[in-house]
Amino acid sequence: MSDAARRHGVESVLAAKPGHDDPGITISVRGAAGLVNLRANAGDATLVEAAASVLGQALPLAANTFTAGSHRVYWLCPDEWLAVTAAATEAPDLVRSLESALAGRSFAVNDLSGGNVVLRLAGRNAREVLARGCTLDLHPGVFGVGAAAQTGLAKAGVLIGLVDDAPVFEIVVRRSFADYLCRWFAHVARHGGVAFES
Repeated sequence: MSDAARRHGVESVLAAKPGHDDPGITISVRGAAGLVNLRANAGDATLVEAAASVLGQALPLAANTFTAGSHRVYWLCPDEWLAVTAAATEAPDLVRSLESALAGRSFAVNDLSGGNVVLRLAGRNAREVLARGCTLDLHPGVFGVGAAAQTGLAKAGVLIGLVDDAPVFEIVVRRSFADYLCRWFAHVARHGGVAFES
């Protein structure tokens, strides 16, 4: 079992659920991911440009979207974004770099890596499984690659983004709900086959 699974509290689910020969969904933990929250004025073009230079990509300014580059940056509200980094070890440096680049302006930046887990849900039944627990319209014509939304899933508050039209969804959930959410996925998707990858 991976260190990532142990760190994120879903090891009991991964250990108890063997893989399936032809799974309708596959669930994995992006164990190394870091999360950095940024609050700032999107109307301040200089600030937005400075943040983009640190992130290596533009901030998404359209509601319920994300940009993908060095990081995945999610729009959360008109003045808030969440950057998901490839490694949690990158988060502190990213925080410091943003603080330096935005100094003298009104902003807040925080490392949220310790309190959240990033799951990946993939497979032919992924949309159907998600639809059984949330009220988002996940039809490909409405929720395509680059779309994201904060919503309730089962009884957990999550951020969902479609990162590939295979489909592959990225789900950010509080650490305390990660085990519950994985168990909910396993229960709801059991007839179509579930595989947990560590």
